Amino acid sequence: MANNKLNQWTLTFLRIVLGFIFTYHGYAKLFPNGGFVGTVNFFTSMGIAVPKISALVVAVVEFVGGILLLLGIITRWTSLAILFEMFVAFFMVHLKNGFFVSKGGYEYVIIILAALVVIFINGAGKISLGKMFKSRWLH
Repeated sequence: MANNKLNQWTLTFLRIVLGFIFTYHGYAKLFPNGGFVGTVNFFTSMGIAVPKISALVVAVVEFVGGILLLLGIITRWTSLAILFEMFVAFFMVHLKNGFFVSKGGYEYVIIILAALVVIFINGAGKISLGKMFKSRWLH
């Protein structure tokens, strides 16, 4: 049983780290000068359909999803939304660049995908606002 308690704390830690990463990435795509325009231009250069709308959806999923992960609210649904977005990034952006992140590859993306799968399967961990409100759909 002690191991299960430790597992719940490690899930909390993993969720918070992922939440920070995605909040920051989403923020960088939405708010700084040139952030959103740069994202739209990048999406356009990649041939992504409807680049303005796609960039907005990605930025909002990352920013809001990151905040929800940090707080531990609707964690499984949030991780599923971000998983979908990261699968698209994997296939549309990173796969063709090979493995190494230093060359734009998928090394970082597969770590993020694995972590999101762990959170999706196991939930928010020991501490989350969803659990504090004792609502099954919130955590």
